[in-house]
Amino acid sequence: MNFTATQASTLDNERETLMNRVDLDVRMVSAIAGDRAMNAREQHILERVMNERGEGIYSDILYALTHRSFPARQAKHLWDEIGAHRIAMKSALGRDVGIPVATHDYLTNIANLMKSVTVIEESKIASLTNVATRDGLTGLFDQATFKYRLKEELERQVRHGGALSLLMFDLDRFKNLNDNHGHAEGDRVLKGVADVIRSQVRMLDVAARYGGEEFAIILPTVDTAGALLFANRLREAIFKAFETEEYTVSMSGGICTNLETDDKSADELIKTADKGLYKAKEAGRNRIEMAE
Repeated sequence: MNFTATQASTLDNERETLMNRVDLDVRMVSAIAGDRAMNAREQHILERVMNERGEGIYSDILYALTHRSFPARQAKHLWDEIGAHRIAMKSALGRDVGIPVATHDYLTNIANLMKSVTVIEESKIASLTNVATRDGLTGLFDQATFKYRLKEELERQVRHGGALSLLMFDLDRFKNLNDNHGHAEGDRVLKGVADVIRSQVRMLDVAARYGGEEFAIILPTVDTAGALLFANRLREAIFKAFETEEYTVSMSGGICTNLETDDKSADELIKTADKGLYKAKEAGRNRIEMAE
């Protein structure tokens, strides 16, 4: 497979991936490449990631090595090509350069998908990536990361089937809280809501601060009934977390589900869930609604 200059330019201009890959680091990828034996914990992590991500694991592998985003199908092809390139380099140089060097050399000098390589300590890269993908106040993913992850989860759904649900919600009358109690107290509430969200979601769910007092949660493998149960449990947990305050904190939310027989885009899911949110507002707030 040959990449044209146009394709390379398009990929180069694509925003760098926003996901925080905590499971796959360079050491783990080296084990996957056969450079060393895996311990039991690493084997367990790899099995879980493969089950959750399917072909998307190749995107994760290249992200761990380059901190650049590649679609799953392309990443799989590139991983195969990098393996062959590594063997060719070993033959030419008389020594094994290792998977990180082979990866960067192939992507930079052969596939022309990276313009330059800057060497940065891996721990600093992880820290910078985490900051770049997270909302500064709540620690949840930011809107851009959420949209990227939603598209990726839809790609996963195409490969593996099953349902995918999206919950969009915001805090009721939050402006009044800010006006009456101050923005510092409003920020404290937003942080507290984020803590409640983290206590309720699963490892594979994706929770984000969509903007202001609005939040979004991607629920892979969850159908409409399951999404409603989760959303109402979360709604009750948020209400309970602030019940001793002199003000009330409640949420209104909308749900949209994409079944494997559906063909909704990420934008369509967001718009539909948002319609459900406004439907909940019109119905009196502190409730969850379906737009459809």
